[in-house]
Amino acid sequence: MANILLVSGHPDLNHSLANKTILTKMEESDLPFTLRRMDLLGWDFDIAREQEYVKQADIIVFQFPLYWYSFPAIIKNWVEKVFAHGFAYGSTGNALKGKHLLLSFTVGGGADHYRKDGQNRHPIEEFLYSFEQMASLCQMKYEKPVYSFGMAYIPGVSSEEDRNRVTDLSISHAERLMDALRSLRKKTAH
Repeated sequence: MANILLVSGHPDLNHSLANKTILTKMEESDLPFTLRRMDLLGWDFDIAREQEYVKQADIIVFQFPLYWYSFPAIIKNWVEKVFAHGFAYGSTGNALKGKHLLLSFTVGGGADHYRKDGQNRHPIEEFLYSFEQMASLCQMKYEKPVYSFGMAYIPGVSSEEDRNRVTDLSISHAERLMDALRSLRKKTAH
C-alpha cells in the first residue's frame, strides 16, 4: 500500500478550529500516514530528515488554510527547503518523480467570493496554477484538491452557530480527504 506523508501547514493550530478538527479526524481514522506539523517543526528544521520522509512517501498531502491565495509562509519555507534543486527538480532532481500531490485546504470566504463577479474575481481553481506547476516541475502527479469554503471561525467574534457550522464542515472535509486518500492508495497499489 502507498505511504502517505501529510504536511500540516497551519502556523498555529491552537488558532484554527477548522484545520485542527481536520487533523484530529485524520488521526482518529484507520488511515495510516506520517504527519509533519509545521506549527511544531517551526522555521528551522532538519532538511535531510524531511527529505527522507518525502522519499518514503508515495502520496504527499499539504493541509493548510489558504492565506493570500497560497500557502502560509511557514509551509512555503518547508517546500522551498525540502523540494530543493537537485533533489526535487533539475537535471539530477528526481526524488518526487511519480509521487502524487494532493492539496487539502480551507478557505475562510464563501464560494460566492470565488467567481468572476465575486470579491476575489476568479474561481478558486485559477489560484491553484502555481501548485500545479510545482507538481509538474517536480514530475509529480497533481491530484484533484480537497477544499472547503466558509471555514472562518474567530473566537470571541464568531457565534456558537458559526463554531458548530465550521466544525461540521471540517468533519465533512476530513471525510472527503480520507475518501480521496483511500482511492489514491488503491490506485497506486496496482
